[in-house]
Amino acid sequence: MRHAGTQTIKTPRLTLRKIELADAEMMFRNWSNDDEVSRYMRWPTHKNVEETRATIQNWFDSYKEDNRYHWGICLESGEMIGSIGIMVTADYDYKAEIGYSIGRKWWGQGYTSEAAKAVVDYMFRNTDIERIEAYHSVNNPASGKVMEKAEMRLEGFARHKYKNRDGFQDCDLYGIVRDEWDGE
Repeated sequence: MRHAGTQTIKTPRLTLRKIELADAEMMFRNWSNDDEVSRYMRWPTHKNVEETRATIQNWFDSYKEDNRYHWGICLESGEMIGSIGIMVTADYDYKAEIGYSIGRKWWGQGYTSEAAKAVVDYMFRNTDIERIEAYHSVNNPASGKVMEKAEMRLEGFARHKYKNRDGFQDCDLYGIVRDEWDGE
């Protein structure tokens, strides 16, 4: 499978760029320390900036691998308000999974949808990806709206799809394949 790596992406309101260690305090302040932001995530709320720094180091190290993609979601001001990533889960099947997180202060303003759409477009334009999928806890329907705005279709339901701090989560599953993507 052809890969493109994590390159900067520009949208009308955002810049998606690689996350660096220098972003640790901003990430901690804006979203990784917030229990509400991490509520439906598989990662625990960060208790200090060192935990955030360790997470960023893992992401930074993964930039060496061509099948891992991770961006910081930045406003025009440069303020990083969230992150979005896509991981190729099966090279042989040309399949990937997308995930995202954004600070509570920026919820409901369309930033996550804008970023998700840009990442889906980036992957279909720059790689051979055939399918991108995602899932969200049924208790977090706002995440499903993001998936829909990124042109993903509701495909099904999975009981106990993943475990987080609240226990096992039932999830709605979304996906988009290359011939459904409109490319605009």
